[in-house]
Amino acid sequence: MQAAQKAFLEERFAAREWHGRSDSGRRTVKEFHFAGSELEGWKLLRIKETEEGANKVLRSLWSRGDDTDKLLSIDVFLSPSVKSAHETLLEALSNTQSGRVERKTDKNTVGDVAFGLANTMIMFARANLVVVIRNAGPTVVPVGGIARELDRRIQRGLESE
Repeated sequence: MQAAQKAFLEERFAAREWHGRSDSGRRTVKEFHFAGSELEGWKLLRIKETEEGANKVLRSLWSRGDDTDKLLSIDVFLSPSVKSAHETLLEALSNTQSGRVERKTDKNTVGDVAFGLANTMIMFARANLVVVIRNAGPTVVPVGGIARELDRRIQRGLESE
């Protein structure tokens, strides 16, 4: 990402308020995997694990049971630190094609910081993880509940480490 674009995103999304900070303190997630049972009522169709820079990335596709019209793409970036996760989050924001993405600040918002587009796409950081959930099929599925479910699992993992 170019410096000017990064500066624009940092200002637009008030990065000074959240960049490098986590409600989890110094705790980080060491490993993250999908087994397929993480999301009740959803079926893991495929998963691909790659390395992108310092990040381990899990790219997955889920269907609502056998309904292939209701699909979700869930990408999880495991970064070495909170600060690098927030850099990854800024990069994900730079790759978003909509100017309507907003920071989520509700009381029940997921993660340490979250951004979304209505209830069709959400990206959030929790500790050193970045999660991007978006619709991938012709039928729009609300993503808020899925994000809360994944965030709870991440928080339980942080508490157990």
